[in-house]
Order: sequence, then C-alpha cells, then structure tokens
Amino acid sequence: MTHQEQKFIGRFQIIREIGRGATATVYLASDPFSNNEVAIKVAHQDSFSHPVTGERFKKMFINESSLAGKLDHPHIVAVFDAGFDDDYFYIVMEYVPGTTLKPYCAPDNLLPVEDVMEIAFKCCNGLEYAHNQGLIHRDIKPANILTTGATHVMLSDFGTALLSDADTTQVLDAVGTPKYMSPEQIQGQELTHRSDIYSLGVVMYQLLSGRLPFEAKTQLGMIKEICSADPYPLDQARPDLLQPIVEIVHKCIDKDPARRYRDCGELSAEITALTARLRLQKRITSDSQKFNLLKGLDFFRDFTDVDLWEVMRICKWHRFPAHTRLLREGGKGNSFFVIASGSASITRGSTCLNELAAGQCFGEMAYILGTETQRSANVISSSDITLVKIRPRFLQNASDRLQTKFNKTLLKVLAERLERTSLMVSVP
Repeated sequence: MTHQEQKFIGRFQIIREIGRGATATVYLASDPFSNNEVAIKVAHQDSFSHPVTGERFKKMFINESSLAGKLDHPHIVAVFDAGFDDDYFYIVMEYVPGTTLKPYCAPDNLLPVEDVMEIAFKCCNGLEYAHNQGLIHRDIKPANILTTGATHVMLSDFGTALLSDADTTQVLDAVGTPKYMSPEQIQGQELTHRSDIYSLGVVMYQLLSGRLPFEAKTQLGMIKEICSADPYPLDQARPDLLQPIVEIVHKCIDKDPARRYRDCGELSAEITALTARLRLQKRITSDSQKFNLLKGLDFFRDFTDVDLWEVMRICKWHRFPAHTRLLREGGKGNSFFVIASGSASITRGSTCLNELAAGQCFGEMAYILGTETQRSANVISSSDITLVKIRPRFLQNASDRLQTKFNKTLLKVLAERLERTSLMVSVP
C-alpha cells in the first residue's frame, strides 16, 4: 500500500504527492495540531539498502532529520519533525509553494540582473546564519533553492550539511552535485564555509549567463576542469554585465579558498554596496537595501537578523518630500513610524517641540495605549523622508519574540524621553 493510500504519516494527514525522486517521495500534508500545511519527505527503503550508496544516504537522511527545530531563518526551509513509522523514515518540513531556481538557469528564461543580485543577497543571509550555527551546507545548487515568486528564496536540503567543528566532518564522503562543488570538496579536503561561497558563486554565474563556468561533457571531465582549468569568463558569456558584478562572481569561484570572500557577511555587504553604487534601483525598493537600512538604525539596534526579516514582512515603506504633514494634531490613528532616512519636526500650534532624526520613532503612544487615539501633535518632514510604518494588527500577529523586542524598545524610548523632559523641567 502506498503512503497516499495510507492517508496518514505519523499524525500528519496526506493531501497529495508533490514530488518524487530516486531516493525519496515528498507529500503535501496537513498538521492536525496547527492546521498548517507541511511537506513530508519519505525515504525510499531501497535507497537505504543499496550496496554502494545505501549507508551514505542513510547518514544524510538522519543528518537532515537532526536539524529539526534548529534552523530558524526566513531564507531557510524549516525542519519541524522527523520520525520512523511502519519501517520507513520521514522528515516533516515547511511547505514552500512554488518552484526552484532551476528554470531560471536557461538562457531564454533568465531573471533580471537586479533580481539575481537580490537572490544572492538573501542566500548569503541564510548561509551566514547556518554558518554561524557551525553548519556547512555542501550542496548549494539551483534545485536546492526554492522560490515562491519575485525574489523570495529559501535554502533547502541540508541533508549533506556538516558541523564544521564536529568529529563527523570526515564521516560523509564527498557529496553534492559535481557541477557546483568547490575544488576542495571534489578533492576530499577539509571544508569551510568558503566552499558554500564557491557553490553560490556558480549558481550566480548560471543565473546571470544561462551556462556554467565549466561545461565538460563527462563527469570526469567536469571534475578535472573544476580542479585545474580556468572558468569561462563571465563577461564573455554575458558581455552586457557590469564589470563589478563579474568581479564578485569570479571572486566567489576562485580555486583558492583564501582568495574568496572571507564569509557570507562580506559577500552580502559587497552586493549591497554594488547595488547602491550602480543604482540598480533608483529608489529604496529592494529587500537587501531595506534590510541593511533597518540594520543601521538605532531603533532596531537590539534586533537580530531574523527579527529584521520579520519586521520587513509586517511593515510598510513610505517616502515623502520635505514640508509634508506626516501626522496631524487631533487626527486619529494607531500606527507608529520609524524614520529610515531624513528628519522631521514635532509641532503643536506654532511651537516646535522636538526634532527627530533617522532611527527615531513617532506616533508610538497610540500603539502603547492599545487603541486608536487622537494625535497630540503635528509631525512635519524637515527634509525628504523615508518612513517605516508599523501597523499594530500586523505586529500583534507577529512572533512573541518580535513583539517583545518592540515593547522593550518602545519602553526604552519612553524612558529616555521622560528623562530628557525631567532634566528640562529641573533647569531654572
């Protein structure tokens, strides 16, 4: 009897099969506890018993299942649970509707250059998080990067991941897809996070050009080229690319790990700087620009990267010219705002009460009081201004962790303002 005929895997009710490969089948299922849809990967039993690859695959499957609950990042597919039921192994994962990046590697279906750089930035962010947990993915390739549309991507398939500081580093032999593997991985050398940077560089190369840096016709030929030949120049594969983009990709796929980027943080910073320098987007519309802008604001100083990605999901961005009334005295509302760039004045009548700069907030009292109240003052932009609007109904549906961060930050803001007011009153 098939799993689909079986109706349940563990406590999860099967909805339908959504994918089948040589080693596992993936089902869409429903979690009766949360009412959320999940994806369940069920290992094929014959994969475990294969005389050549069985033991390695079993270790990979157990390795991936051991990550349940350990990787919590918006650009990594979450692993919720794992189990053994009726003689089969299964892993319960976050369900990501959509496709992989594989279709966008075809020469006639390439994404815009700015989208590729945006995707690379988000992959860097997810990998940096995994690397900070001591994990090396080892199998970064287009088929393992899921997308739900636009530039939203999630890294998947951590079955080949290794703990960089664990004794298991030598347990699994060279796994991964040869076309995307670093020279040191092919040669069975000790790996660092720079091996993942190499693989991501190959993915970037293919997304930008529709071809690989090495295209030998046989696997043995591919291995030889990766280890000893120079990659085909990206600017010849795609002559219209700007030179700084070419330089970033070629630095990622340098044969010497020491000449690659130091870590994913350095690579993502380079991508962000490039995007700003070359004005790939004239306004602050890319997620990478918004993320880095938030990260530099004093208001969000105590927020982690994971927190900031959640903020990105619940906030709205607005731009206004100088001398625009942002809040009206006596007007009603319950949203509050953080100034991302520019400055504003708080006025009551004709009196200027305070000046606000980037990283400061206003309108927070309505949120703290928990009701739509009258605004007590005007807020007028002193210059061109970019605002991050936080809407209470979205914040209330955010994670408890994020709500706690906002509440602590707003209490700190109130305490600082009260202290300044007390000092002003005490001055004779």
